[in-house]
Amino acid sequence: MPKEFPNSLAHFLLSIGFQSVGEFLWLHEESKVRVKAMPGDSQEEDICIWEDQWITSQLAIEKQLIARVKPLRSVFARDTRIVSIDASVARDFLDKEHVKGFLKGSRYFGCIVPPHRIFRGIESSYTFEGNPLLAVAVFGKSMTMKEPGFEGCISGELVEIATLSSIRLVGGLTKFLQAYKDLHPELHNVMTYVDKEWNTGKGFLAVGFEKVGETEPIRFGTTRVNKGNLKLRYVYEK
Repeated sequence: MPKEFPNSLAHFLLSIGFQSVGEFLWLHEESKVRVKAMPGDSQEEDICIWEDQWITSQLAIEKQLIARVKPLRSVFARDTRIVSIDASVARDFLDKEHVKGFLKGSRYFGCIVPPHRIFRGIESSYTFEGNPLLAVAVFGKSMTMKEPGFEGCISGELVEIATLSSIRLVGGLTKFLQAYKDLHPELHNVMTYVDKEWNTGKGFLAVGFEKVGETEPIRFGTTRVNKGNLKLRYVYEK
């Protein structure tokens, strides 16, 4: 592993309170967050960072790591509104706030602070039509299922979701899911895939998603093989 990558990562992690606890492994004692520079062995809940990710998405990664270990302001979804946005607005937000950057979908939603809630003092460096933009969700095309027990059901896909890294948006995920359902009332469920190198899926499970499987590890190039994804399903109430 080239020394430039782990040294750069280590410098940042040490600056926000992590300690080295092994070769290319760091722990934030208070939050119990562990970060592993890949390749190498890692535990189930470790955040795994590869050199190519660090090179292409360092700013977004730094924001996400800070958000894992520092207190965040809680913003309640009831003080926000979900609106349709275009791909360019989604791209600008996700390229800076999601470790994977912008992923293409068929429908893009933004979570904004409407004018009558501005008095709450909720701010963002991103805006949509003059309103603070707090989160973005990308949904894919729906499909008719053939899976046993779900034959004929219409399933959508949550491709990507990200919240402003300085806040905790309480109730935001369910509000996005309902906005998608409102546009597509025929939907029975929504699938999503959670990167096991960054997320345990607990936040999704807490709002009603169920684990239905895992994908096989994915190979990138000749040296990088990730851990695969959790496959989760959210079934709308009738």
